[in-house]
Amino acid sequence: MKRLRSWLAPAHTIHRVVQFNIRQVFLLTLLLGLAFSALLAIPFVLYHRAESDNNLSLLQAEQEQVIKLAAGAIHQEMDAVLSDLRYLSQHNEIRNYLTHATPGSRLDLAREYLVLARQKRLYDQIRFIGVDGMEEVRVNFNEGNPEIVADPNLQDKHDRYYFEKTLGLSPGQIYVSPLDLNIEQGAVDQPPKPVIRFAVPVADERGQIRGMVVLNYLGQRLRDKLSALEGQAGKIRLLNADGYWLMGPTPDDEWGFMFPERSQRRLARLSPPLWQQMKAEHSGVYQSAESWIQFERVYPLLRESSQAGAAHFARPVDADRYYWTIAVELSQPAIQAANIALRKRLWTVYGALVVFAFLVAGALALAIHRNKALAEVVEKVVDNLPLLIAYVDAEQRYRFNNMAYERFFGLNPSEIYGKTMRELLGEPAYQAAHSYIEQALAGEAVTFERQLADKGPGVYDVVISYLPDRSLQGEVRGFYVMVNDVSLIKESERLDSRRMRELAHVSRLASMGEMATEIAHEINQPLAAIAMYSAAGQRILQGYDDRSQVQGWLEAINTQAKRASEIVRRVRRFAQKGEHQTGPVDLGQIAREVAALLDHEARSQQVEIVLELAEDLPTVQGQGVLLEQVVFNLARYALDRVRAQTGTRRITLRTAFDAHLVYVEVCDTGPCVDPALGEHIFDSFVTEEGLGMGLTISRSIIEAHAGTLRYVMTPKGGNAFMFSLAREAR
Repeated sequence: MKRLRSWLAPAHTIHRVVQFNIRQVFLLTLLLGLAFSALLAIPFVLYHRAESDNNLSLLQAEQEQVIKLAAGAIHQEMDAVLSDLRYLSQHNEIRNYLTHATPGSRLDLAREYLVLARQKRLYDQIRFIGVDGMEEVRVNFNEGNPEIVADPNLQDKHDRYYFEKTLGLSPGQIYVSPLDLNIEQGAVDQPPKPVIRFAVPVADERGQIRGMVVLNYLGQRLRDKLSALEGQAGKIRLLNADGYWLMGPTPDDEWGFMFPERSQRRLARLSPPLWQQMKAEHSGVYQSAESWIQFERVYPLLRESSQAGAAHFARPVDADRYYWTIAVELSQPAIQAANIALRKRLWTVYGALVVFAFLVAGALALAIHRNKALAEVVEKVVDNLPLLIAYVDAEQRYRFNNMAYERFFGLNPSEIYGKTMRELLGEPAYQAAHSYIEQALAGEAVTFERQLADKGPGVYDVVISYLPDRSLQGEVRGFYVMVNDVSLIKESERLDSRRMRELAHVSRLASMGEMATEIAHEINQPLAAIAMYSAAGQRILQGYDDRSQVQGWLEAINTQAKRASEIVRRVRRFAQKGEHQTGPVDLGQIAREVAALLDHEARSQQVEIVLELAEDLPTVQGQGVLLEQVVFNLARYALDRVRAQTGTRRITLRTAFDAHLVYVEVCDTGPCVDPALGEHIFDSFVTEEGLGMGLTISRSIIEAHAGTLRYVMTPKGGNAFMFSLAREAR
């Protein structure tokens, strides 16, 4: 419900702004609805006519697809049988049997046939018939339970046509019988069992034909595969070369050449025009008052025998004359039923579209009034935004401007329309923005900062964005201009930066105060040495002793003076105040400076400072003094932690880098920070010894440089602070 209210809220707001004329909306809805309905009727009438014609074409295309699938199924089955036949004519068992015709070798051959029958389940019979026509080995499918036929049940097949045909072939040839019905004991099996007999003569090692291998392929398997392809396209019919039905309109029409009482049920007698067309054409379409028939002649043995390499094996004879005709028959009532169904669907769709047209008309009428209100509201919003918004075309001419341009430039939008950016901005400002304009017209969104002067004496910090406008084809047609005044934000950033620098300076001065004793002691050492050497020199000059040592003392005085000067320089530079310039910063050099600054105090506390600095460390962009303050604060904090350590006292300053970032890590061997503090360790005035504002200032400086600072406990004990900054591109 809440989501529904939020979705309706904009429309409710607009309704309060603009009052709708309900009567005008209703009349416009009625007018548009009737117009849409009339326009929709025209394509529907044309579509119905075209679809009625196209519906038959679709059915014909589906028939073609069914015929292709049926032809593929036929070829697939025939190829598989021919492959098995070649195997059986050459395998070891048949060769062994032909060489040694013993009961044992005959049993091995029978077992081989039995295994094949069980695996393939394609064959009603697998036989080896001798040259005298007597079956020597036979395996029956036996309704799915193959078995080896006993010797008393073996039959004499010398008078069967396939035996005579095969006996006259050479060993490299295969005989394939017509698809007919199996005959046992001189009678057709009941129920009828369609079969195709594949036979190949087999010769011994001397080349003498000793018999033949015969496969009785179960033709019903092929019929079932073809029947499974039937669907909306119609019924599948299969005819042999003589026009007899192998798959006919009814079971009584089939196998007319096997049953004398059905001999007249052939296509040549039932439909002479169709039969003549099938005899004359390999494929075609036949239309009558009762049906629509599409047919194609298929040669089951031709594709396999023409494959590459088939010449090396036994191949079927007369493959180019062995053919069937596949026909798909679609009755005219089925076509009419499809058209009626199409008409109902079209009327249903048209009625729904008419209703939808009135709904669209109502929505459009409402949208026209609502868009008018929206246009007025949007225009007011855009004109009152504290942004300069414009659209510039590909010729760099202004095509739209909001009223902020009038307030800024003293020109209303009509005076700006059509002007080029060079004319409006002036030559200096245009040249400064020219590269960004080119990028925008090249399709790249750009944002940059500039200072602009308005019609008065004021100068403003602005952020300018150019957003490309692309067509649907990806062509840049122009770009949108948005100019945002960020003067207050920039001034706030400058104040924040100034406060951060002042706070960092106070922190440095506080650090100097804490280190005053160590610094004074470190400076006192070279001054004492200078005093000692100078006093010795005065004594030598007042007397007449050997003055050869004066040269060495003077050099020592010079060295100690330089040492004191370097200490003062280092302390003075660290404590200096002023505007810090942004530029390339070497964090490795900063680590060395901090180590040198803390060296005396560390040695006085028996703390070792170790530098592990990466070679060729890339520079980062930032303010060097502030980044030095961060490293100093972290190192000074580490020094405070290790003072309480009784064992090893060590501080390690480490640098590293990768493809994008430069890392600085400050590790110590002191006691670990209380884990309960977590990220609060960087909060101001955390109540733990050694913590004050140093870590807070450090985090602020790193975040101001778009980096990250984090704390972790090292695996072997101790503390580690690491910050990372983006490296400069080389």
